Amino acid sequence: MVVTSDTLIWKIQVADKQVNDSEPTTLAIAFDTMVNSENMLIVLGVIGNVTSFFVFASLLPTIWRIWKNKSVDEFKYHPLAVGIIHSIMWVFYSMPFVHPHSIPVTTVNSVGLVMYIIFNIIYYVNTNKTTRRSMVLHYIAEFVFLAGLVWSTLVTFDSHATRSGYVGFFCVFFGIILYGLDLGITVKAIRAKNVKSRLLLYSLVCFLNGLVWSVYALVKYDPYILIENSLGALIGCIQFLLYIGYYCVERFRTIKLSPVDDC
Repeated sequence: MVVTSDTLIWKIQVADKQVNDSEPTTLAIAFDTMVNSENMLIVLGVIGNVTSFFVFASLLPTIWRIWKNKSVDEFKYHPLAVGIIHSIMWVFYSMPFVHPHSIPVTTVNSVGLVMYIIFNIIYYVNTNKTTRRSMVLHYIAEFVFLAGLVWSTLVTFDSHATRSGYVGFFCVFFGIILYGLDLGITVKAIRAKNVKSRLLLYSLVCFLNGLVWSVYALVKYDPYILIENSLGALIGCIQFLLYIGYYCVERFRTIKLSPVDDC
């Protein structure tokens, strides 16, 4: 069979038309999905960094009051101390040798770690000797624990999956403690009838922050970020509802009903 140049050109045109008219291949769909997921992760990571910063910054009025008055009043240092180890845990979790491709987690918790260190220093300077001694013991215990965790992670486990699971468990554990302390402060504020408007805003920001990072975790398929932040969103929602309920009750108590005239 002799193939002429016209026949060859016709076959090429037909093949090109078939390729152009065909449905997208599975590989093309997977690549497009991956690109869209990566873009979504970048957007969610940026938004999550912003909301997390506002969560960290919510302590600034309290820390400023401590610095200004040279007294910690009734504010306890435990949320600040737990905040340090919590931030360190997530920074360690997001390292390339533990859980690679977690830059947004690294950046936000690095900022949080710096802020918590500053907050702890200000608190330490302005508290009494007994509390300072307790804080030092707390920091020593945290340092020993972290040193043991880093050593056991690098020596015992040799894959990203096992290291992520091991470190991620403790990240969630300290996150639960931090949220528990936060919820305790909420209940205490309501009982003392000392609820301020900024606490309402803080609970709303916590809810939004947990929601954003939960969506991030769903897109990235990270169960540890998902567990902690879905819990954070739930507690933020509970705090918000408690504050709303408190304000409604207080508002109802201040309403003075005028007497109804007899008909």
